[in-house]
Amino acid sequence: MTGSDPSRLPSIRSFALAAAAFSAGWSLMMLEILGSRLMAPHFGYSVYQWGAVIGVVMTFMAAGYWTGGQIGDGPKAVPALRAALLAGVAAAALTPWLGKPMLADAAGRFSAVEGSVLGAALILGVPSFALAVVSPICAGLSSLSGAAAAGRIYAVGTLGSIGGTFFASFYAIPEVGVSAGYALAAVLPALACVFVPGGKRMAAVAALAVPVAWAAGHGEGQGFAVYRETPHNTIMVQEDAEQIRLHLNVAWATQSRLRKDGGPTGLYYDLFAAVPALGNGTRVLVLGLAGGAAAKEILDVWPGADILGVELDPAVVEVARDKFGLRPEVRVAVEDARRHVERSEERHDVVIVDLYSTALIPFFTATEEFFAAVERRVAPGGVLVMNVASPMDRDALVGPLAATQGAVFASVYVADAGRGNYLLIATKEKRTLEDLGVRLRAAPAGAAYAASRILETLAPAELQGHPVLTDDRSDIDQRSLAALYGR
Repeated sequence: MTGSDPSRLPSIRSFALAAAAFSAGWSLMMLEILGSRLMAPHFGYSVYQWGAVIGVVMTFMAAGYWTGGQIGDGPKAVPALRAALLAGVAAAALTPWLGKPMLADAAGRFSAVEGSVLGAALILGVPSFALAVVSPICAGLSSLSGAAAAGRIYAVGTLGSIGGTFFASFYAIPEVGVSAGYALAAVLPALACVFVPGGKRMAAVAALAVPVAWAAGHGEGQGFAVYRETPHNTIMVQEDAEQIRLHLNVAWATQSRLRKDGGPTGLYYDLFAAVPALGNGTRVLVLGLAGGAAAKEILDVWPGADILGVELDPAVVEVARDKFGLRPEVRVAVEDARRHVERSEERHDVVIVDLYSTALIPFFTATEEFFAAVERRVAPGGVLVMNVASPMDRDALVGPLAATQGAVFASVYVADAGRGNYLLIATKEKRTLEDLGVRLRAAPAGAAYAASRILETLAPAELQGHPVLTDDRSDIDQRSLAALYGR
């Protein structure tokens, strides 16, 4: 904003202010996207988490806009502009280090709903306020005046926000990871400091934040046989001499487990060996393939089974093939599960639904509309078998999901799969408990243990008094949190 040629001052000033506004918008939206990913292991990808992130960011942005407008082009404008950019850089540098323990503490002290709001405030409050201060100050310092200055600056800032959103979503997270993404979020506001009067020295200091944030990602995957960030998941594989386990987004939830001696896992996957006995054939659709545990259990007993697995994340399929020995005969469709059942023309004797995103069931795969699409994929005499994880509060999920399936399927039964997991078994035609028992007792010898485990607790599901979940109205996010955490 200074120079020897007075005729160049307006253009230099305009460039400097545009650079500051653009970088602030870019960094703020990167931090919002990265923050939601950082929060996911503690609060899931629920509507509450996203509501908390968006609400907190908008609240602090409103305060920042107000403050920046009050400062305007007064004597404190340039120092405040420098401080706001530096605060954004500092937040980007420190969040990978401080954010995780703060979020873990908030998750331990508060409910998932309250904790998500507090967690979002802890990691996003300061940068949202500071970076929002930038645009109104830049508008005040602009050589233009009034609405023209505000319109131009806010347009440039919005372009920066668009760029930061796409960059974080489509490059930073899947290509370099969350921690390194924070480092990249610090780059532009650090560079913008160069163009602010008195900011060159500060820019040098701010530039140090980039390697600080980048270093947070060093060793992120230590202790894992595989650690990989994708647009859909953080994929973690733990392996020891006895077993190998797949975790998606949270290390405490197991998506697939494989014992190296070929023995039973001790988890609900073992029971899938018996489910083909409930249908009229061995054409099996697995929605939520993960590492392929369900497919393995079925093929071990029913070697001629025709299994189609649907998995959203192609990287998970790669891990299933490379680390979990997913067999070549298992067909795989890399596709969203709901999209698949709505568009496919195939019919299956058994449809297994085991769909989770960061330990929560995606709401659109637990509604009457979804189960109606699944029912169309079930062949005559076939069944739907759904895994429901509800360790802390069984009725929070089992009842509503059974009632929702009951709105579409003729009969719905439930069996306790152990360790807080339940199997909902919905039949296309009316079936009695005695009929299911006969089918399970006739299962091959290799499935006898699984069949007996199902029979021990198999009973008609309670449908009355529970809501039917729909695309238009579903409280499954809240119910899932109660089911998992008991609050």
